[in-house]
Amino acid sequence: MRHTVPMNSVRGRLAAALLATRRAARAAAAAAIVVATLPAQAQLFSDDEARRAILDVRSRVEQMQREMLKRIEELSARIERLEQTTRGQLELQNQIQAMRQEIASLRGALEVQTNELSKTQRSQRDLASELDARIKRFEPVAVSLDGKQVNVDQGERRTYEAALATFRGGDFKSAQTAFQQFQTVYPQSPYSPSVTYWIGSSQYAQKDNKSAITTLQGFVQRYPDHPRAPDALLTVGNAQVDLGDRKAAADTFRIVTEKFDGSGAAQTARERLATLAGPAPKR
Repeated sequence: MRHTVPMNSVRGRLAAALLATRRAARAAAAAAIVVATLPAQAQLFSDDEARRAILDVRSRVEQMQREMLKRIEELSARIERLEQTTRGQLELQNQIQAMRQEIASLRGALEVQTNELSKTQRSQRDLASELDARIKRFEPVAVSLDGKQVNVDQGERRTYEAALATFRGGDFKSAQTAFQQFQTVYPQSPYSPSVTYWIGSSQYAQKDNKSAITTLQGFVQRYPDHPRAPDALLTVGNAQVDLGDRKAAADTFRIVTEKFDGSGAAQTARERLATLAGPAPKR
C-alpha cells in the first residue's frame, strides 16, 4: 500500500530549504563586505589570500545553492507527483461515487422491473385460470343418461335440464317449446331420444292426444330398447282411451304387458286392460 506524504509537511520542508539557502547567501555576502572594508594596514591576509577566501566562501555558497536547488527540484517533483496522485484519487473517488449512484439507480430499476414482472405473472396466472374456467364451461362432461354414461356439452346439458325443469314445474306448453328448440339446436345430441319422449309427454299433458300418440309411437319405433319405451306405449294407450278408441288402447296395453313384462308399465297396463274389459264409461 502506497503511503502519501501530507502536502503541508512537504511544503514546510521546501520553505525550510529556501530559508537556509537565503541565510547562507547572506552570510557569504557579509563576509565579503567585511573583508573588503578592512583598512589596508589592519588586514591580516594579503590580497591573494582574501581573494581565495572570498572565492572559497562563494564556492561553498554556490555549492549549497546547487544542492538546495536540486533538493527544491526533487521536492517540487515529489509535490507534483503527489498532486497528480491526489488528483487521480479524487477522480477515482468521483468515478466510484458515480458508479455507486449508477448501481443504486440500477437496483431501483431492477426492483421496479421485479415488481412489474411479479404483477405480470400474477395477471397471467389469473388470466390462465379465467380462461381455464371458461374453457371448462364449454368442455364436454360425462353424464348418466338413461342408464348410460355419455359425453355432452355443458351448454347442451343445461338447456336440456332447464326444459325438463319446466316440464316438472307443470308448464307443459313452455316445456314442449323448449324441447322442440333443443332438437333444432342439438339434432345429434345424446339427449335426442329423451327429448322426443318428453315432447310426447308434454303434448299428452296438454290433452293434445293425437299429437302425443304420433310422437310417442315414433319414439318407440325409433328407440324400441329405450328404458322409457314401456312408459311411452303406456301413455299412447292412455291417449287412445281419452280419444275413445278402446280397441286400439287394449291392443297397446297388451303389447306393453307382453313386450315389457316385469316392468312397472306392464303392471299398470294389466290394470288398464281389466278396466277396459268392463262396460265403457258413459260420455
